[in-house]
Amino acid sequence: MKTLLAISLLIISWPNQAAMFTGVVESSQTQIINMPQVRSWQGKISEMVEEGTFVEPGDFLVRIDGSELDSTIESKVEQLDVFKASAKRDMIQLDIDLNNANLAFERAKVDRQVAQLKADVPVNFIGELEYKERQLTLKKSIKDLDDAENELAATQQKKQEKMLEFELGLEQKQNDLAHWQSELESLSIKATQAGYVIYGSHPFTGSKFQVGDQANSGMEIMRVSKKQNMRVKAWVNAIDLPKITTGKTVDVSFDALPDARLIGEISDISSGGRDKKEWGDGLYYEIEISLDGADDIGLLPGMSALINLQEV
Repeated sequence: MKTLLAISLLIISWPNQAAMFTGVVESSQTQIINMPQVRSWQGKISEMVEEGTFVEPGDFLVRIDGSELDSTIESKVEQLDVFKASAKRDMIQLDIDLNNANLAFERAKVDRQVAQLKADVPVNFIGELEYKERQLTLKKSIKDLDDAENELAATQQKKQEKMLEFELGLEQKQNDLAHWQSELESLSIKATQAGYVIYGSHPFTGSKFQVGDQANSGMEIMRVSKKQNMRVKAWVNAIDLPKITTGKTVDVSFDALPDARLIGEISDISSGGRDKKEWGDGLYYEIEISLDGADDIGLLPGMSALINLQEV
């Protein structure tokens, strides 16, 4: 089947006769789905909607294997949980320290008041020795109160700094987790427009992508094409490129509609060629052909077309 397809896609030309080549029908309103950027630069297709399915915006199209991302996300969730538990433990200890510092400060204030009352008793009522001892106790209580106040302020500051550290750390880890979750979500691709699903072909083998296939990042694996504004896209060998010019008129027929014939016009020629190993050696250039009256004959995306180019 692959050999027949390769042969059918090659340009066939005869001297002084029509040059013919094949193409595929698609809409100019087409959503192209490429393999997303993945770590290994090659992703595996794990699920695809059936080819030919009509989809609406938001419908599921294809899912790329994200087992590696699943492991990363699991690790990030575990790190976040450990961070929260550690932060909670630290905050509980700081609350205990702050409560103890408050109690110590309140006791120091009471001791300071009591020492002040005792120190205020005149010397002639208690004697000189007792009076001096009370003055020393007052000085000590003043210092103890000052130390307790400083310790309370330091503990409060430590708690504020720890809370800020926790908030910043939590935000960073949550953002990190959200990033990887977004990466995983991006591997499930949905339709952005209504249309019919057409599988892409591997550029090296020519076979259509299927579930389980590997594709390099950037490769076209699928497209969603509308039924309006139909056109034909084809590939032309570099040898035959001089015969192709924009604006040239061509005759177009369709395998699925044997009685239908349309006049087309070459509207675009790619500036660079690509290797098509499944078709043989050489470079191939992509061309687009606009169609006159395409919306009137029931063309569907993915239909094969035969383009007939008259030699001059």
